[in-house]
Amino acid sequence: MSDTGPNQLQAAYWTSAAGPQWVQQQAMFDHMLGHFGHAALKVLAAQAGEHIIDIGCGTATTTLAIADAVGPTGWVIGADISTTMIDAARQRASASPQATFVVADAQTERIAPVDQPADAAFSRFGVMFFADPVAAFTNIAANVRTGGRLAFVCWQHEQDNEWISLPAGIMRQFTPEPVLPPRNAPGPFAFHDRGRLGEILSAAEWHDVLIEPFSAPTTMGGGLGLDAAVTQSMSTSAGQILRNQVDEATFAAATKAVRAALSERMLGGAVTFPGNVWVATAHR
Repeated sequence: MSDTGPNQLQAAYWTSAAGPQWVQQQAMFDHMLGHFGHAALKVLAAQAGEHIIDIGCGTATTTLAIADAVGPTGWVIGADISTTMIDAARQRASASPQATFVVADAQTERIAPVDQPADAAFSRFGVMFFADPVAAFTNIAANVRTGGRLAFVCWQHEQDNEWISLPAGIMRQFTPEPVLPPRNAPGPFAFHDRGRLGEILSAAEWHDVLIEPFSAPTTMGGGLGLDAAVTQSMSTSAGQILRNQVDEATFAAATKAVRAALSERMLGGAVTFPGNVWVATAHR
């Protein structure tokens, strides 16, 4: 992967900053995202013998699920911009020969073999970070055969997801210079606007676009209680920005305030919020 491409800042962030955290907290993230990944995998409906690319595959959780579905006669290629993530994915998938992995920018680089395009492209929260989403989905389409399909899940608006908006709002009260991403900028909530997302996919020449809302419980900290939920919340980008701008005493005060708010969301020993996403499908 080029170090000078349009998404080089994302590559650096997901390799050096967010990647190590994700690898360390993989079980927490998988627990948190499980319902949403399953919903997207259900509409993907991978079949035995199929060829599928997994965009933004992270540490291979969904890649392995797809590998099981396509079986030994199929293959799945997990692609991620982060070398940290791909290194972890390769270790996890060593017993699944039908799963292979590449460090690649899906906006600009080829993933599936030129002479063997994929039957489908899939992503669990891995497609919201492109500098040019139309170019990215156009390139993804070029990796998929005519008549092939696309299935992915992405977050609705931050304000529709209290698992992030509640602690982030508290942390920003303690942050001298809160950093709020520009509207529609690359990031977790870049596709919050359902209409804009549909326009992006249509402009990239995907057809039969369907974008459906899906809601499910979002459990913080891997369901391991309040301490784990606070740790995960304070490790978000809002928490990292806060830590870089304030002293230890202020960070501790913000952590205490977040803990108090999360404690009110305990359900069955875990901090749980409703989560709201879009599940999108389309055809090539």
